[in-house]
Amino acid sequence: MRSPCAFDTGTYRVIQLSFHGAAGTVTGSKYLLTVNGSKLLIDCGMFQGPSRFRQLNWDDPPFDPSELDAVVLTHTHIDHIGYLPRLVRHGFSGPVYATAPTADMARVSLLDAAHIQEEDADYRNRKRLSRHKKALPLFTKEDAEEALGLMKPVPYDKFIEVTDEISFRMHVVGHVLGAASVLCRLRDNGNRKDVLFSGDVGRYGNPLTKNPEPPPECDYLVCESTYGGRMHEPEDPRAVFIDLINKTAEEKSVLLIPAFAVSRTQQITYLLKELIRHEMVPEIEIHIDSPMAISATEIYCKYASFHKVDLEKLGGPGCVLEGKNVHLCRKRKDSKLLNKLKGPAVIMSSSGMLTGGRIMHHLMNRLKDPTTTIALAGFMAEGTLGRRLAEGATEVRIHKQTFEVKAKVVTMHGLSGHADFYELLHWLEPLKKEPTKVFLTHGEESQSLAMARHFQRERDWETYIPELHETVELN
Repeated sequence: MRSPCAFDTGTYRVIQLSFHGAAGTVTGSKYLLTVNGSKLLIDCGMFQGPSRFRQLNWDDPPFDPSELDAVVLTHTHIDHIGYLPRLVRHGFSGPVYATAPTADMARVSLLDAAHIQEEDADYRNRKRLSRHKKALPLFTKEDAEEALGLMKPVPYDKFIEVTDEISFRMHVVGHVLGAASVLCRLRDNGNRKDVLFSGDVGRYGNPLTKNPEPPPECDYLVCESTYGGRMHEPEDPRAVFIDLINKTAEEKSVLLIPAFAVSRTQQITYLLKELIRHEMVPEIEIHIDSPMAISATEIYCKYASFHKVDLEKLGGPGCVLEGKNVHLCRKRKDSKLLNKLKGPAVIMSSSGMLTGGRIMHHLMNRLKDPTTTIALAGFMAEGTLGRRLAEGATEVRIHKQTFEVKAKVVTMHGLSGHADFYELLHWLEPLKKEPTKVFLTHGEESQSLAMARHFQRERDWETYIPELHETVELN
C-alpha cells in the first residue's frame, strides 16, 4: 500500500502547484497554479479557528498578488473568499471569476465580513479588550468594494481562457448555491495537464441544494477531506426539528441556532416552514438576526434554476423568509431587543461556527439560562467556540469574559453541507482514469490521513497531504 505522504519530486518542471491555505487545516483555501509566467489562484479564503491560523490572515501573502493573472472562486464561504480584500490591498487587480450566484453572494458575504471586522474592532476599542494600542479590522468596506469590482460571472460547463497556458471550467458540486468544482487545463509547450479542484463537495439529498454532478476526468485531483474520517449519521433533520420545536413550544423556551447566513439559514427556515405548513409542529416565532442571511435569501430566489426547490414551493417573492411568524432583524437595535425575548421562539444568527457576529452577544445573554437550547448544525472547525460547545465545555470565554454553560447544547449532522468520506468516494466513482496523484486538503490532519487510507484501500490511488505553503511540481 502506498504511503499517504509519499511524493516524488522528479525533475524540475515549470508547472507548479502551491498550497497557501487549507493545508493542515479546514480553512484559508488558497491554491496557486504556475505555468511559466502564468499564475492562477484558486480560492482566496480567510483562516478561521485557532489563533495560530487566524494570525496568518495578517501576514503578507507568500507570493506577489500583482503577478496573478486571475482568481477563481469555488463558492462564497468566507474561508474561500474572505482574504480577497487583503489580496487587492496588496496589489492584485486582475479578474475574479465565479458563477453568477457566487459573484452576487460574494457582495453580501464580503461586505458583511467587513462590517463584522469593523464592528468587532470598535467593540474591542470601546471595551479596551485589545492587546494592541488600537484594534484594527482585517479589512474595511472600502477594501471589500474594491475587490467586488473585479468580479466576472461565468457559467458552468464552459472553458474560460485566462492566458494561453491556463483555462478553467466550472462544474456543479452542490454544497451551497452556485458552488463549483474547477477543472484547470494547463498547457506548456504541448504538455497538457488537467487539475481538478473539488472545492467543497456537497451532500446528496440536502434541502434546496442540487446534488453534486459527476466530476470530469483529470490528471491531478485536489480534494477536500473535511469529513475524511467520518460518516454522517443517518439523521433525518426533519425528525430532529420536530422534536426540538415541540419541546421549545411545550417549555415556552428559546431555541438558539448559530447558522451560516448562506445556505444553512435558508435550509433551516425552509424546513421549519414546511413542518409548520404540514402541522407537524406548532407555529412558532422565528427571528432571523442576520442582515446577511436576509440579503442572501433574495439571491437564492433570484437564481431559482440553481437550486432544486420550485419557487412556488418557497412562497413566491420573498421565498423562504416570508411569513407572518418570520421576523427579520436587520438593525442592531432589533437584535438587542431579542435579549428580552421570551419563548417559545427560535433565534437564528451567524456566524455558524461561533467565530464572531451577533450570535456571540446572544450567547453572552443566554448561555447561563438552563431553559435555552443551543442547536449546533454541521461541522465546527478546530479552535472555534462551536467546537468547544460541541465537545461539552462547561464554561467558555467570549470577549475576555468567562461564561458558565448552563444552556442545553445539541448537535445536528443531517444538514451538514460537506460530503463524508463515503459520499466523496461515490462522487469520484465515475472517473475512468486514475489521477496521477490526489492532494488532500481542507481537513484536519486526522481527517486527511483517514481519507488517504480510504483512497488507497478502495481505489489504490496515490495520495499526498501537503504542508502549508508547500510547492509541488506536476510532472
